[in-house]
Amino acid sequence: MDAPTLDRFVVFIAVADCGGFAAAARKLGRAQSAMTYAIRALEEDAGLLLFDRTGYRAILTDAGRALLTHARRITMDVDEYRRIAKGFAKGLEANLTLVVDDMVPIGPVVRVLSGLHKAYPSVHVRLKVEPYQRALELMVNGQANLGILVQATAFGSALQSFSWTEYSMVPVASPTHPLVTLPRPIASDALHGHMQVVWTPSTATVDSRDYGVHSLHCWHVTDMRAKRELLRAGVGWGTLPDYLAANDLEEKRLVKLELRDWEGHDRMPAYATAIVRRKEAVEGPAARWLLDEFKRSAQLHLGARDSRYTAAPHFQWNQTGH
Repeated sequence: MDAPTLDRFVVFIAVADCGGFAAAARKLGRAQSAMTYAIRALEEDAGLLLFDRTGYRAILTDAGRALLTHARRITMDVDEYRRIAKGFAKGLEANLTLVVDDMVPIGPVVRVLSGLHKAYPSVHVRLKVEPYQRALELMVNGQANLGILVQATAFGSALQSFSWTEYSMVPVASPTHPLVTLPRPIASDALHGHMQVVWTPSTATVDSRDYGVHSLHCWHVTDMRAKRELLRAGVGWGTLPDYLAANDLEEKRLVKLELRDWEGHDRMPAYATAIVRRKEAVEGPAARWLLDEFKRSAQLHLGARDSRYTAAPHFQWNQTGH
């Protein structure tokens, strides 16, 4: 007994779709006898009839109808196998690793990755969300193909960067916080007596300087989203990236504090993010697509951003504070 072959499954599907052996033979450009032989071979292997041939047209039996679904899946899997193999032969990567700084908004990253999945569905992606220092190490050590990092300091001679997005910081507090009731704009001196929730990178040392700290009493957290939850709960006041505060401000869970100044500036600070790659890396088709799409999305973002960002002072992300 011959084992089923891909060609016989192709014939099985053609006969079922065309409604008969003669039509299937014309579609595949073969002799009708070849169609009949292939179906009989499948039936002998399965030990059952796939088609009822007693009438004018060949009609699928109940068993044939059930097995047709599996035959279609087998041929589709083989087609996918061949497509992926051709991609690999042309240099398509099997895996891509993207590392994202945990201060970078994940929404725009996901939108780009969604496009990658549609363009290269066979590529397996490892998405790592890490603190800045760890994300930078993964890029420097070649453990990630691309990175989206906050532009804290120079990335080093081994890396090449492209500006991606820019965000401003917003001073906020719960609607029940005493600062909300003060006359606006609020002077810096008025902040001293109110506890401030301060974001501090996990890599900060005990002697790191505090930037953006206006209160005599502070809580320090290493996760910006935990900071947001504390602020929403009324535990102090603090600053949040505008993208992280937007929904809470709209839903009145947080209130924007109008401050007279911020460390001598008349505007709140901003921070920029960058697309990062290794200079000597030779990207395959998927990595090139990902890099190009991130660059394209950067142009859309930078073209639409508020002009106030460009004039705002930038954060010292390698230090404690904010």
